[in-house]
Amino acid sequence: MRRIRLLSLVIVLVSLGLLPFPRHVLFPGWAGLNYVSDGVWMEATAGDSERFVEELTWAEAQVADWWGEVPDRPRILVCGSLKCDSALNGPGPYAQAYGRHLLIVHARLGLEDPELRRAILAHELSHIIVASRVSIPAYLRGDMPAWLNEGLAVLASDDPRFNLTPGLCDMLVEEPLPEGMRDWGHLAGEGNRPIYQAAACRARAWLENNDLADI
Repeated sequence: MRRIRLLSLVIVLVSLGLLPFPRHVLFPGWAGLNYVSDGVWMEATAGDSERFVEELTWAEAQVADWWGEVPDRPRILVCGSLKCDSALNGPGPYAQAYGRHLLIVHARLGLEDPELRRAILAHELSHIIVASRVSIPAYLRGDMPAWLNEGLAVLASDDPRFNLTPGLCDMLVEEPLPEGMRDWGHLAGEGNRPIYQAAACRARAWLENNDLADI
């Protein structure tokens, strides 16, 4: 019986290793990524690994200061090519957090200026912290609406792209925002509405009567 279980496990792992996404996640070295730091794997074409680790360290400190806790570092896969991006469901956003254990950074982020690169990493690490506090059933129940998750991430990262002045927030107060992550993803992909700014404004208002410890 033990041999059968072991053989079954080997078959499952081999099968997963043949599929692009799980192969990169489970066996990044086999997929052409190099181990560069604790939890971090990068394609050689993704740029300077020391620079990336420095920016990641900055983002971790930024998020720790804002949330009041040091985020556990997930497995981080950094692409530098379209082939890698395609294998990891890109190249859509600059980066994508999957729960609390995986962060994928797509090649296009490496082309941006350092301030934005750091902010994007901090944004995704904020999602990592939320995922460590909010269970999947709680997400499904709507206990953590998408707009609050995204709005807090914008605030935590101090993203330089978004104007969050009181005047603009007043203009966006009636902006409809999705509750579910799937709906948020669809709307964010359209890129024709200021949903991130509106979410950050609403999250800031939420913090006037709530505390991050409540999450």
